[in-house]
Amino acid sequence: MKSLLRLFLILLINPCFGQNSDSLKKVVAGKEPAAKKLDADEALAKLNEQHHDYRTALVYYRAAQDIRDSLTALQKARDSTSVKYNIELLGDVFGKIGQTSLSEQALLTTIETKRALDDTLAMAINYLNLGLLYEGQKRNEPAIGALTQCLQFARVMGYTDLQNSAVTELANTCQQAGDYQQALVYFKQHQQLTALLAKENSSTKIAALQTKYENTQRENRLLQQQFEISRRNYWVAGLVVVLMLILLLSYSFYKRTQLKQQQLATTAVMETEERERKRIAQDLHDSVSQLMMAAKINLNVIGNDITFSNDVQKDRFQKAINLVDEGFKEVRTISHNMMPQALLESGLALVIKQFIENIENDTIKISFFTKGFEDHFDDTTETILYRILQECVNNVLKHAQASRLDISLIRDEGNISLTIEDNGNGFDMTDKQKFSGMGLKNLQNRVNFIKGKIEIDSHPGHGTLVSVYIPVKK
Repeated sequence: MKSLLRLFLILLINPCFGQNSDSLKKVVAGKEPAAKKLDADEALAKLNEQHHDYRTALVYYRAAQDIRDSLTALQKARDSTSVKYNIELLGDVFGKIGQTSLSEQALLTTIETKRALDDTLAMAINYLNLGLLYEGQKRNEPAIGALTQCLQFARVMGYTDLQNSAVTELANTCQQAGDYQQALVYFKQHQQLTALLAKENSSTKIAALQTKYENTQRENRLLQQQFEISRRNYWVAGLVVVLMLILLLSYSFYKRTQLKQQQLATTAVMETEERERKRIAQDLHDSVSQLMMAAKINLNVIGNDITFSNDVQKDRFQKAINLVDEGFKEVRTISHNMMPQALLESGLALVIKQFIENIENDTIKISFFTKGFEDHFDDTTETILYRILQECVNNVLKHAQASRLDISLIRDEGNISLTIEDNGNGFDMTDKQKFSGMGLKNLQNRVNFIKGKIEIDSHPGHGTLVSVYIPVKK
């Protein structure tokens, strides 16, 4: 649209230069929008260039360039983009300001030194500084020569910034020398190079953005990969935990099953043992004891029917009757101990008292205290407690050499406690061979069967204490 407007203005201006020139000057001098003033300045520049008024044309071209630069900077500011003028002098970038204070001879010496070293860039910069020095001294011809040398080196090296600085200073120097036509040529080159620099900067920014985008994409891919790895690790960890739980549950189930089987086996053994005890006790009572009683009666009858030749024969016969009588009593005691009838009829406390009466003698004093067993209790629990008591008392009689034995049997609302304590030799509980040989495993199995607990405390020379605790079923 702007190009058509400019062409339209040029076509209108050619036939009537004076009239159109005045109207365009009013636009430039007035309070018109910047874009309209830009078009007017460029139209005036072209009109004056066509009429070979290069000085005036250069003035309007520079004015148009200033407006364009201002509009560009304003647009960049609106887009929140950092404003950077590409038309800055490259001499400022390379420290031109510090070099302009150098003398002409110093710059020429530096140029020759750099020429010997074939340092093209350094020669180009120093020619630019030399041209600026001449330009400041109004020595236009040597200034143009030095700046032209700088431009040639910059073109060879392909340094657009340095070329732009050189043509800018050449335009200023030619204008200062009054060669407006050549100044306009250099100024147009300056505009072209400025546009090229803007394009290069834009390409650089685009490349930077592209690089940033690619880096961001790469980081996102890395994060995604890390996320996938973490998620996979979490799944693996979760599976490991689940497997561990399954293994623990399986092991727990196996142990419970094994324990239950052991309890069932123990129960079966104990029940079989009790049945066998009962059978043997019944056989002793019904068969052996009856035979012994019959033998005693027959011996007594024979003793009354025969006449003994002397007292020795009579004493021997009476001794035989006494032995049969003692055997009868012993069979009754064994039968009673194996399966006491009173246990089924009167309860545990009475059976223990009868058991103590049968074993008490002059070498050991036995005391028995009971509470809570006035009435009959659970058959299984009472039978097991009686067997435990038998085992412990037999151990005392065989091994302890004790003179006193205290037995306590107490039942309250929650527990049954049985304690057997003697003042005998005691034993070393760390001696596993001796400890295991005292029927502890059998005692432990019996206590476990009724879900109880057994504690044994013994020291050499200080006797032994056995404590059994049984929970009461409510």
